[in-house]
Amino acid sequence: MRIIISFNALLAMTIAPAARADRRTMIRAYEYMTQPQGNLELEIWNDVDAPKEGGFDQAATLHRVELEYGVTDNWDFALYHVFAQQPGASLKFDSWRLETRYRLFEKNVLPLDVELYLEGERPADFTAPWEIEEKLILEKDFGRFALVANFVAAQKIMHLYDGHAWEVDAGARYEFVPQLRLGAEFWTIQDTVAGVTTGSYYAGPSISFATSKLWLQVGAGFGLGDTSGATFVRSVIGLNL
Repeated sequence: MRIIISFNALLAMTIAPAARADRRTMIRAYEYMTQPQGNLELEIWNDVDAPKEGGFDQAATLHRVELEYGVTDNWDFALYHVFAQQPGASLKFDSWRLETRYRLFEKNVLPLDVELYLEGERPADFTAPWEIEEKLILEKDFGRFALVANFVAAQKIMHLYDGHAWEVDAGARYEFVPQLRLGAEFWTIQDTVAGVTTGSYYAGPSISFATSKLWLQVGAGFGLGDTSGATFVRSVIGLNL
C-alpha cells in the first residue's frame, strides 16, 4: 500500500503542470524569462557565503523577500527587502531593491534570446550611496538543453572610487521533465575598491523543481583559487499569489 501511495504521489508531481511564473534553475545566472502579464509572485531567497577560513562556522547570510509583478508578458517589476547577518552578529535590515526586466522578443526569434535587466539599491544606511546594477541576459535553447550567459556591471552612484564591479555568469541546464531541471554554472565577480581589484571564481551544480503553484531552486558554488570563498549556497522558493 505504501509503495502504491508513493508511486501515485510521484506520478502526480510528474504530470502536474510546471509553474508559469519566474522559475529559476541556476544560482547566479538569470534565464530568459519574465512574469506573465498580471501575475504576482512571492519569492524568498536565502544565501549562505562561507569563507575558506572558518567555513560555515563563519558564514555570512543574506535573505531577500521579493514581490514580482508582470506588467506585460515581456516586462516585469520587482521589489526586494533584504536582510543580512554577519558572523556573530544579529540579523539586520540591509536594503531596498527595485528591479525591472524586459525581454526584447519571444523565444527563438533571434539566434540568441536577449533580455535586459536593471536594478537600483537603496542601502538602509542612508549615508551610503545608491547602487545600480545592469545585466545583459542571453539564452539559447536546444530542445531540453539550454545555455545561459549573463554580463553584469554594478556601480555606486557618484562614488565609483568606493566600489564598482563586473561579473560574468555562464551556465547550462537540462530539463528532464517540465517539473525537474538540473543545472551547472561558472561565475566570476571582479570587485574594485579604491583602485584595487579582487576577483572571485565559483563553479557548481543546482536543481530546480516546480509544480503549478510553486517552484524551488537549490544550488551550491565552490570557490576556485585563493581569492574566492569556500562555498556559496543559494535557495529560492517562488509562490504564485
